Amino acid sequence: MRWIIALFSLLLATACAQPPQVPDWIDGESQDYSVTRYLLGRGQADLAALARDRARADLAKNFTVKVREQSIDQLLWQQGGVGLQGLQAQASRDIQIQTEQLVEGVQIVESWRGEEGGDYHVLAVLDRLQAGTRLRSRIHQLDNETEENISRARTEETLPERIAAGRNALSAQIDRYYQQKMLTIVDASGVGVRPRYQLAELKNDFEQLLDRWRIAPQVAGDELGDLQGLLAGALANSGVLHRAKPEEADYLLVGDLSSQELQGADGWHWLRGTLQVSLLEPKSGSVLGRHQWTYKTSSRQVEMVEIRARKQLADILDRELLQVLIGFGHDERLKTE
Repeated sequence: MRWIIALFSLLLATACAQPPQVPDWIDGESQDYSVTRYLLGRGQADLAALARDRARADLAKNFTVKVREQSIDQLLWQQGGVGLQGLQAQASRDIQIQTEQLVEGVQIVESWRGEEGGDYHVLAVLDRLQAGTRLRSRIHQLDNETEENISRARTEETLPERIAAGRNALSAQIDRYYQQKMLTIVDASGVGVRPRYQLAELKNDFEQLLDRWRIAPQVAGDELGDLQGLLAGALANSGVLHRAKPEEADYLLVGDLSSQELQGADGWHWLRGTLQVSLLEPKSGSVLGRHQWTYKTSSRQVEMVEIRARKQLADILDRELLQVLIGFGHDERLKTE
């Protein structure tokens, strides 16, 4: 009887000494979570929470890396893209935003630790069918928005309203582009939803509308100097058809620039102020909208402060003026609805 007990104890000790079995998903495919039904992400760290975060990040790389392989910048703006800097910035942000929204559906389904003091291993999954359903729904919504805005771009009463609608149609299809890219990653077939509209054609239509928008700059106040040149340059860079003579323009871009010197310290000179622009329709005398920016610059050389202020304002106008003008057209349409 004693030898039986001794043998049992030996077998028990041997079993306890064996290392735990490593799950199949750590170094290979998972039998429980097939890659045909799920996207997988794996994480490893000395802390469980960190391992979970790394698993989610590993799964998200399926989207951030592959979607960026053919960015919207390369697809749409490699031929120029005058006046579309704002949409470029929006498109770049959309990659991250759309990925974050999609990864909200990720689940942590497995966790394993080989031994006390060892690293945690975590498996994260995203159901392809559920994610695909959400993406297809969003794509159909964006196609409907595009159709509605294309109709408005052809029928709205004023040119700023038509331009705003054209921009919205293009923006919706840029968003759709990213949804489609992610859908082809989620969809096991890699097909997605066939596009109803071509981005290049929408871009061309939008720029043709911009070419018809005749705006002349006009200065109401200028405490810094060269505001006329700043406004004229920004209009040209935005793709809007600039008319130097106000009587030849359909709209006036009225600028009012304030400037105030601040008390310097340690040899520094400071300058700050505001730039307000208004879009005026001369025939009716109505103002479509107003927008204001603030600026602040400094330099140890007094003559450089104003130069830097003009450079800062030029950069702001080149980056944002077109979107502000289009916003005026959008605001005008909202007032009529």
